[in-house]
Amino acid sequence: MKAKSGVGLGLLLAMLLVLGTAVVGTGQFESIAGDYQIDITDLGMPLVFYLRIGAEGTFELSPNLDFDPAECRGQGQLGESGGVHMMIYSDHTAESPKTATFVLDGPNLVFQSTLPYGSSNIHFSVEDSDDPTIIHTLTAETLALSEYYGTYAGGHSKMAMGSNIEYTYTLTLGAGLHYEFNSQFAMGGSVQTFTETGSWNVDGSTFTLTPAGGEAVQGTVAPGEITVGIQPSSMASSRTESVLRVATHADFAGTFAGRKVTPMYTAETTMVLDMFGMYEYTANVGMPEPFVEKGSYDVAGTEITFTPEGGDAYVGTLENLTLAGQFKVIGNMPGTDLTLLSDAILGTFAGQATHEDVEYSTTLTLNADGSYALLVADDAGQPVVEAAGTFQLMRTMLLMVVLSDVEPAPMCTVGDGELNFSIDLPGMDSTSGMGGLGFSLKKQ
Repeated sequence: MKAKSGVGLGLLLAMLLVLGTAVVGTGQFESIAGDYQIDITDLGMPLVFYLRIGAEGTFELSPNLDFDPAECRGQGQLGESGGVHMMIYSDHTAESPKTATFVLDGPNLVFQSTLPYGSSNIHFSVEDSDDPTIIHTLTAETLALSEYYGTYAGGHSKMAMGSNIEYTYTLTLGAGLHYEFNSQFAMGGSVQTFTETGSWNVDGSTFTLTPAGGEAVQGTVAPGEITVGIQPSSMASSRTESVLRVATHADFAGTFAGRKVTPMYTAETTMVLDMFGMYEYTANVGMPEPFVEKGSYDVAGTEITFTPEGGDAYVGTLENLTLAGQFKVIGNMPGTDLTLLSDAILGTFAGQATHEDVEYSTTLTLNADGSYALLVADDAGQPVVEAAGTFQLMRTMLLMVVLSDVEPAPMCTVGDGELNFSIDLPGMDSTSGMGGLGFSLKKQ
């Protein structure tokens, strides 16, 4: 099958190159004209760049949406035959061919060949490094309807099995007209989550969700809000019509926790930032009632401003999942310096990896007071690495957890719901933390 496909593609390319002018017509490419985003993070490089296609079939690649000619990473003319499009670069020659091909996948473009970008050639498919059954494909995702991109949030309550269940959920609309819906609710004493993905569209005031493998669901869209039927859990027999509002502060929302020990008190603190610019702060020092403060917040750069209900505004910093500032722990006392960390990186993370037929288990616990405990054990349960100390969050190209008192220093980067951790075990060749045995540590 692959051999036949390759021969067919070769004939197509030859035809397009020889008859290129015949397959380019006035306005022929209006249906795919527009801007596209190409994210090659999953293909091995944390890079996003952009493609612009004109109605006459011109194309240009750029590192940003300015499409400044001085920053051009490739340009030329499109051709098309039998549903396959060819990008013929302006510096293409018979002696030095420079082309790329793609096919349409709904509103998006899926590449069938290597894509020249500047001096690089981007592979069109890559096997996932962790799961070889997953193949990542080079795709240009449409940026159409970008005015609707972002996160919308909502919630509702429902009686079920004798108790009231509170659902909170988000709907994130993004490039490629892809969406992700996430619902969270408590049941049986534990927090449950439900995720749905698919495509979306807007036509006038009509909003449409099409779940992957499911039927389209229609709703309405108005400035700042969407009304549509959502599925709150996998157990729901039908959709619930809900109003979701633009989550203006979705990029900053979350729960942060801190712990400070002094000769006078031990303070356990929590700050909850919601998606609409409101906050609730709680400090517990063992008194009968904790100190609670509510109000609104806003963020500019790394500076966050809190405006308590009936009180004066004060500022702190919010950067790299770390919230720092002067916060009260006792109502009649002035604020004290506190550092609170996102609960996304707090708790116990664990995972396994194999080296020379030995399966190693790693457990890393990150605490709200900035301390950590690390254990790497072999398959007999014997400790290979044990360490404890303090940690910091530091951003280079990626957000990293930097652990003290471990030599050689491990690499630990923050992923989506996991920590990507690698360490040189005793007896392994030292690589100064750049290699070693890799673990995908999941939160327990």
